[in-house]
Amino acid sequence: MNRLRIDPATYDAWSALPVYFQEQSPFYVEGDVSTPTAFIELIGHGIVAEADVLLVETTSRPDDRYWLEPSAPNGVYSLVDLLALDFHHPLLYVGAYDETTDYVTLKRLWDEGYRVPSKRWSRETYEAHLARERQVEHRLSPTTVCAICTSDLSNRYGPLAVRLMECHMEAEAEMWVCPTCHKALHCK
Repeated sequence: MNRLRIDPATYDAWSALPVYFQEQSPFYVEGDVSTPTAFIELIGHGIVAEADVLLVETTSRPDDRYWLEPSAPNGVYSLVDLLALDFHHPLLYVGAYDETTDYVTLKRLWDEGYRVPSKRWSRETYEAHLARERQVEHRLSPTTVCAICTSDLSNRYGPLAVRLMECHMEAEAEMWVCPTCHKALHCK
């Protein structure tokens, strides 16, 4: 197991994690992992943090002002120090991973996830794609009609429409699209 799971109904993780991250203070999480670093998962929500596991011990529940219920019997607790915290990370969404997802895959998804819009991209391929598109961003569009949705931006924005169109590169071909369709193409 490479995840430490926190139940937000018993521990106020939404308040605790930002404080401990900002203070750079280690804190205890119930559970144990087999890797020196672990991901913190909020049950029912998803992964929100990456942490170093400093110590694992069987003890009574350590004191922490963020517990929402009275002390529990002895259990296994991991002392962790947060390396990264992101309440907006794509791994927060249900279905981005499952119980069988290994640590290496989760680490790659965590490192690349917020930088790439979909699973078809790796960090390197997405950055290369954006670099190719930046090479032509200085050019004005020859059209004001989106190649995807066929909206004519000049109807709404007049002469500004030519500057609003964006060039999308697909293989060696380029197409001029509206900003919304451009973002959607990157997410596919």
